[in-house]
Amino acid sequence: MSEFTSKARRRWVKPLLFTVAALLIGVIVVEGIHWWRHVDEPSARVEVDFTLLSSSVNATVKAVHVRRGDRVEKGALLASMDTAVAELDVATLDAEIARERAARDQVEAELAQYQREMKDKIATATAAVSLQRREHATGQSRLAIAQSNVDRSKKLASRGTFTERQLDDATDHLLDITAKLRALETDLETSQNKLQELNSALQKEAVYRSQIQAIDRAMDKSSVQLRQSKQRLFEMHIRAPITGIVDEVYVSAGVYVEDADRAFLLHDPNALWLEAKIDENDIRLVAPGQPVTIEFDAYPFSYFEGKVRAIGQATLGSMTHGGKEEVAPRMAQRIPVLIDLPKIEKAIWPGMRASVNITVR
Repeated sequence: MSEFTSKARRRWVKPLLFTVAALLIGVIVVEGIHWWRHVDEPSARVEVDFTLLSSSVNATVKAVHVRRGDRVEKGALLASMDTAVAELDVATLDAEIARERAARDQVEAELAQYQREMKDKIATATAAVSLQRREHATGQSRLAIAQSNVDRSKKLASRGTFTERQLDDATDHLLDITAKLRALETDLETSQNKLQELNSALQKEAVYRSQIQAIDRAMDKSSVQLRQSKQRLFEMHIRAPITGIVDEVYVSAGVYVEDADRAFLLHDPNALWLEAKIDENDIRLVAPGQPVTIEFDAYPFSYFEGKVRAIGQATLGSMTHGGKEEVAPRMAQRIPVLIDLPKIEKAIWPGMRASVNITVR
């Protein structure tokens, strides 16, 4: 019986050993193929760009409108400042612009009134000159006729057919017309001079327009100052530059802050990525666009597919304090690889750990 048992054992040992050897060889082959096709990193880290907000003015915080952990939209008001002085500056400039606008309106009204008066005066003077010119033309015609009558009377008087009395009457009539024509010419010259003076007086419009231009320049300057004051008033309040999560609140109501004092820390939860520290011996195998299998420590046995976005251009050791600090040789041989995360329904926070498997072949 003992001999039979011994033979049975020997008969099963060989197949068992063969099976175990085959399994070991299979595991070694599978692991070898996996090692040849993949680069693993068990200590990747979720990263994000944090946004540190600072005060842009020296002022007292009037109210803080958010708390740590709040989600805020871009442009949301995070903190209000005491703006009494800034609001007074804006009100003062508004009043100054209103005063300058009223002064401009007054000068424009004076200019319009002056233009209307001058237009009426010039129209009247132009009509008078036109009438006097027609009268002058008529007088010249009458003078020519009177001169012709005198000449004809002289010829007739020399023949004895015209009396001296008639000749004298014709001569007197000529002299009368001549005198009236001279007076009319004097009046015409006076009217023409007056019209010229009125036209010259239109140059006074330049004085009004110069005043308007000076007021416009003052209004432009005040408008710029008003826009600057309103911008300063707007910037006194701290608003969210991104849609994100409030990670830290460094200010509180009643606290006086100065320009550049930190106020809030935010991050965009939709802008997360993974950073894997890959050994320099494997970095030559990694390239942008390669698929990555991700397993977060917080969600074991749940796998997600990412993609290599970029590879760092310096080792982590060289980036520590600008490369001036002594670092462990192993640390100096690792290079950061940035991995884009897929859309994940589960909660992911900056700083979480994950294992990554980069398919390189």
